[in-house]
Amino acid sequence: MAPKKEYRSAVRSRRLIREAFLQLLQEKELRKITVTDIVNRADINRTTFYAHYPDVRGVVEEIENEIIEEMQGALQECEGQDFFRDPTPILGKASRHMEENRELYTIFMQEDDMDRLMKRVQDILEQYMKQNTVIPQAIRRSQIFSVRMHFFAGGIANVYRKWLCGELDCPLGDAYADIGEILKQSAREFYEQAPATGEGYGQTQGKRERTEAVKGGAETQGKV
Repeated sequence: MAPKKEYRSAVRSRRLIREAFLQLLQEKELRKITVTDIVNRADINRTTFYAHYPDVRGVVEEIENEIIEEMQGALQECEGQDFFRDPTPILGKASRHMEENRELYTIFMQEDDMDRLMKRVQDILEQYMKQNTVIPQAIRRSQIFSVRMHFFAGGIANVYRKWLCGELDCPLGDAYADIGEILKQSAREFYEQAPATGEGYGQTQGKRERTEAVKGGAETQGKV
């Protein structure tokens, strides 16, 4: 029975620490919160705190890792869907996660912390696109796919960042709906420019230019 009691005690201690930390965030900036503040608010001793976390930053990192794991789990539920042809389900999952956990996301409002978190969100989106087997492998290996993947993932992460920081004056649902329409429009061009042959952007762009040149020459001859 002893191990079970110890486990319950550890869970309780971590919960008290997390609750105290979140309460303190409502009262002061993250950089001003100390271990002493947390142990006093949680009514525990410093030894108990250090048995679970090395410092205040350790609490923050645990919360950040949980946020990322939950978002990864939400995106995995959309496995088998083509992100470029219909990004709405994936964006909806990610956006709802942010709305439901906004209090936790506010922990990272300081610029460096938010930048780090949004970089991880961007990495998750890019990984999802890379591993999306619904998209033909030849396309996923193309240069145009790589360019657009980084462009869209970075743009989406930045929209989320602006919303969390209160710099986007609209509901997040409206924002991701607009992003979805942009991606759908781009997808039509994308699949035309990066066909199943696996040609990259440079090759398809060159072909379009040569085609336009031929058309232009034919029109000129017709006029003569």
